[in-house]
Amino acid sequence: MSPKCPVPPLQDITLSLTARQLIHTITKISTEEDVALPFTMVSSYYESMGVTSDIFQDLLNLILTSDYLDPSVRYFTMKLLLKENVKSLATGMFPCPYYRRILELIIEQGRHLTSLNMKGVWVKDEHLHLMYEIIKNLPNLTTLSIPYIANDEILKYIGENNKVLKLLDVSGETDITEIGIDAMLTGNPQLAQSITVVNIGMYGEENIDHTDVALLIRRLPNLTNLGSYSYVGKAINYVYNHDCPPNFKTKIQYIHDVRTNQRTMKAITAICPLVETIYLEEADQGVLQQLKDLSYVNKIKLNKFQCHELHQLLDKIGYKILTLMLSGSIGSFNFTRIAETCPNLESLEFYQCQTATHEEEVPFNKLEHIEIIQGNLSGPCLKYLMTCTPKLKKLIIGDEIKLDDSDFARILRRYKFPNLEAIWFPNAPRLTRETVDMLMENCPKLQSLGQLSGWNYTPDDMMLMRAIIASTNTDLILSPLGIFQQGT
Repeated sequence: MSPKCPVPPLQDITLSLTARQLIHTITKISTEEDVALPFTMVSSYYESMGVTSDIFQDLLNLILTSDYLDPSVRYFTMKLLLKENVKSLATGMFPCPYYRRILELIIEQGRHLTSLNMKGVWVKDEHLHLMYEIIKNLPNLTTLSIPYIANDEILKYIGENNKVLKLLDVSGETDITEIGIDAMLTGNPQLAQSITVVNIGMYGEENIDHTDVALLIRRLPNLTNLGSYSYVGKAINYVYNHDCPPNFKTKIQYIHDVRTNQRTMKAITAICPLVETIYLEEADQGVLQQLKDLSYVNKIKLNKFQCHELHQLLDKIGYKILTLMLSGSIGSFNFTRIAETCPNLESLEFYQCQTATHEEEVPFNKLEHIEIIQGNLSGPCLKYLMTCTPKLKKLIIGDEIKLDDSDFARILRRYKFPNLEAIWFPNAPRLTRETVDMLMENCPKLQSLGQLSGWNYTPDDMMLMRAIIASTNTDLILSPLGIFQQGT
């Protein structure tokens, strides 16, 4: 039977109750002039109760991430709780009229912050001078996330005022150039040593020139990740072929590249020996075979690739691979061959598989996650994936499921699914409430079941099953939500 709902921790219950009380008080505030008395009362109460800085931090995080709350409630919560010992602030989403007020609040009360995430406050033009002031006031930031905000001047201010930043998120549509990157790093060797992650650019677009990104690779010796940039290989190739110092090596662990050619792949293998995850889109023929020279690679993501090239690669290095994320395959993908060559595989995701086959039922002994959308799976192939994965935790199949209740009954009588936590079949017209009952009864860890709108499952069935789940305190979510459950 699916597990019972656990008793919520007392800490969570108390935090939720305290947050509701605070929200109720703040909803009575309409202007800045109204804050004095409520703030004094609340602060006095918290002081008498011995509230710690950790509780202030937790309350602030809980309320700011509740997007359904009126922005005024979230703003005044920030104004009340952004105290000296609160080190981390993620503003969340706010409408434009609040931008200046939030920036001025951070300037006034946020000098102690070590982590600032302003995703949701899109500062531009007339407010940028306030952003510069914030950076000047926060020399101890180790994490700064300002997507769609950054420009060369902001990078310059970071370089002049910070020496300990580790993660910098300046992704999205920005005005960053080589001038700003150089200004940030010139004369600040401590900052260059400190930064390990830079999220820059936009997925699929070279809105920042690869030669500018190459400057980050060249001058940040501890850089491990250039998140959200899709042309990392192109930038690495530029570094490798333009006055590259002898024996130069990077510490980059993740690479995303588009239309990779063999020269670029040679550069990656030459100066990026620590790569663990690689994402290649539309790589040239022969590129995949060079991945064997990356000693630490264990996660491969491919888009628009030849199946036979992947199989040839996995014949050599499959034992190292933990994750395969694949889309747009060309040719025949053989699941049995994957099971034979990748004995340690834990996660397999596939989107748009041209042809899927299997032969002998070789088990996937460590596979926990399967997600296949548009996989052209036959009934026998689906049964193989379900029944030869003893550690399966999550199963999502987007194709039409041609199995019926009787098929599931035979599978569940013969095979056990002791670890299965989620199963999603969005298009399973032959399955009914009978299969839902069987899965609940036979899968002791099952907590998520859907998408039942694609099953032969009526609204009355859904209402009855939800009533049974509620009355028995069963920890199971049936999706989609019914009209009576939405918003609760």
